[in-house]
Amino acid sequence: MKPMLSKTTFRVSHRALLGHWLLVPLGAALHFAPHAPFTLAGANAPETLTNILSWAGMGLAAWGLLNIAYQRLAHEYVIGPDRVIERHGIIARRVTPLFIHHIRSTEVNQTILGRLLGYGTVKMSAAGTGTSEARFDRVANPLKVMASINSHFQSLAAGTGQE
Repeated sequence: MKPMLSKTTFRVSHRALLGHWLLVPLGAALHFAPHAPFTLAGANAPETLTNILSWAGMGLAAWGLLNIAYQRLAHEYVIGPDRVIERHGIIARRVTPLFIHHIRSTEVNQTILGRLLGYGTVKMSAAGTGTSEARFDRVANPLKVMASINSHFQSLAAGTGQE
């Protein structure tokens, strides 16, 4: 009996969403203490302006949380025994399957912040094209993801992968 490689699912890394995470405490601080910038400046804050700042803070925190939820729920990357699948969207959906035996190269791109926080983008190119056919954006441990793709490819090439 041939051993079957398992299916692995990846999502956008929490660390890649640092900018959105920072909006949450900033918005909360603005909501709960809208008069603080005026107090620090030694001025009295008009009540209408503090109300506007309070609502703006709540909106900023909500915007950050909604963006985090969307990025985590709307992007799914799957490495299966015979293919990789890139899924984007919640209501409207875009699914890009790519058979592993068609992959000719894998590439990892990481920014400086991505290297520090441990996330990056894995691009896969298919046979006969010079462009990326599938890409896993902002995944944690991109080198581990690339190694997983390569091990599935080697197992399939050796005849141990099952469809």
